[in-house]
Amino acid sequence: MKKKIFCFLIVSFLLIITFNIFSYSKEINEVINFSINLFIKNVFPSLFPMFVISNLLLAIKTPKFLGNIFKDIFYKLFKVKGEGSFVFFMSMISGFPSSSIYVKELLDKNLINIYDASKILTFTFFSNPLFIINTVGVIFLNNKVFGFYILISHIIGNILTGLLFRNIYKTNNNTLTSSLKTSIKNFYYDINNTKIFKELLNGIKKSLNILINIFGIMTCFLIITKIITLKLNLSPFPSSILSGLLEMTTGLKSITSLNITEKTKLLLSTFFISFGGLSVHAQIFSMLDNYKINYYIFLISRLIHASLSVFICLFLYKL
Repeated sequence: MKKKIFCFLIVSFLLIITFNIFSYSKEINEVINFSINLFIKNVFPSLFPMFVISNLLLAIKTPKFLGNIFKDIFYKLFKVKGEGSFVFFMSMISGFPSSSIYVKELLDKNLINIYDASKILTFTFFSNPLFIINTVGVIFLNNKVFGFYILISHIIGNILTGLLFRNIYKTNNNTLTSSLKTSIKNFYYDINNTKIFKELLNGIKKSLNILINIFGIMTCFLIITKIITLKLNLSPFPSSILSGLLEMTTGLKSITSLNITEKTKLLLSTFFISFGGLSVHAQIFSMLDNYKINYYIFLISRLIHASLSVFICLFLYKL
């Protein structure tokens, strides 16, 4: 009975969305054009190179190498295997939803388990640094210093969230340890025995498929957000809040036009970036659909991360 009700609700929702797409065809076309421009100018340039590079790093077994080096540090801090350091550093550079890609690869290769994966996702939710500083700081908020405030708050908030969630599951630090000299020797051996060109082509194909998936989800959420705001006829402030919770970039952009103080704009931007928006959440869990990752834990971690980031940013603002 519950399944029938759920199916009925899904079909009804899709029919309503389809009807509204025709009703607001002009507005929806504008949203799709915005999504295409956003993808081409921001998402693709920042994620595609990093996805290809990460695929090569995975091919030469970099997570295993880093896991041996950072094993003790990451287990003491976050109670996860050292291989989690690969996800941490790579996602910090490339931005979300890349952490889910790296986590999936480690799960596929049995380098981490499902409990490690759940923990790692709580503290590797990084937005692209260039996006925060240049797009949000310089373009949206017209203040580069604000971009650095958000970035610092975002990173520290991530780490603190990881510390808070370190004990949600019991995990063992059972990675086999070898000396640094042996690790370097094995890493060098893995590099020499990897077919780089073949892995490069595989990485390009895999990255393009992932990016198409990201673009599709992002566009769907932008359309849904637009329809909801049009139907509810919301005033600018609640409309911006709703947009930021559903699709982060739209919310960040709409904040700039609000008649509120620069401090409020800064703190709202910080919250939206650390929460990420349900669109990014959907992108992350679409990559991990073969694994039973607890979304509730992930959602709570994002709310805590966003709240911590706001407090840290407020502290920096008052300095």
